[in-house]
Amino acid sequence: MMQPPVLRVWAFDGKPARKLRWTIFALPLGITFGLMPQLARGQPGCYESCQSLCSSRPYYVKEECVDNCARSCKQEPPKPYGAIAFGPTGAEAISWGKETQEEADGDALASCGKRGTNCKTVFRYQYTCAALAVATGTQHYEAATGYSEKDAEANATSRCQQKWGKCLTNLSACSARGAGRAYPPAPPKAISWGAIAYSTADMGAGWSMGKGDRPSAEKDAMNTCSQRGRACVVRAAFNKQCGALAADRDFAGSGVSTDQREAQRKAIDECTKAGGTRCVLHIAFCSF
Repeated sequence: MMQPPVLRVWAFDGKPARKLRWTIFALPLGITFGLMPQLARGQPGCYESCQSLCSSRPYYVKEECVDNCARSCKQEPPKPYGAIAFGPTGAEAISWGKETQEEADGDALASCGKRGTNCKTVFRYQYTCAALAVATGTQHYEAATGYSEKDAEANATSRCQQKWGKCLTNLSACSARGAGRAYPPAPPKAISWGAIAYSTADMGAGWSMGKGDRPSAEKDAMNTCSQRGRACVVRAAFNKQCGALAADRDFAGSGVSTDQREAQRKAIDECTKAGGTRCVLHIAFCSF
């Protein structure tokens, strides 16, 4: 699974901390905003040029820098905050594009409360995309971020399935993606092998992802599967793709594709052709 972007977490919060940051870092901010008159305030390109200058500032002053660009260039500041709320009965909701984290939390909780009770904020994000994957039975879940909604969904599903088994995601959103991002995106891996091993005799399974070569991926998947099943075999191995496995009693099928949903469809089709009549997904993840 592709590593999600790093979220910024302030070490301090509240007005005193904000004043402290302005005091300590007045000089670099002064340098940035001192260049503002030369950027033709209010004219096309002003905001983009100013934001580019902000990208060179330390992460702890970047948010204020971007906000000041918006005000000086007469453009609305980004609204980067989002949140995910979840309830024990399966109620869920996501918010995005909010000016403050408190507003994002409140919106997600209010929407979740219309679908169930005892909702809680379970995930917060900003300047990126996020998704929630829920395990069968709605008792367990995992959230993750990504550079797009599709990436976030794949990351959340993979993380959930590693811990809880069969998981599905139908909740995702992006909030001011890329605006004032604290860190540049990590370069994609050139090689990221994954593998799936399965034992049809007792439904034992194992999988691996992000490995440097195929033998390592297959070995890791087999080691995990052997702890759960008696007759494990490698059913799929893939590099920078998605893999899936579906099974019905003694019948199983696997699928591989750059698209996660396509890999799942292939796995179910192969299981059905093998003789399964009620093939269901047991494993599905991406190794990017």
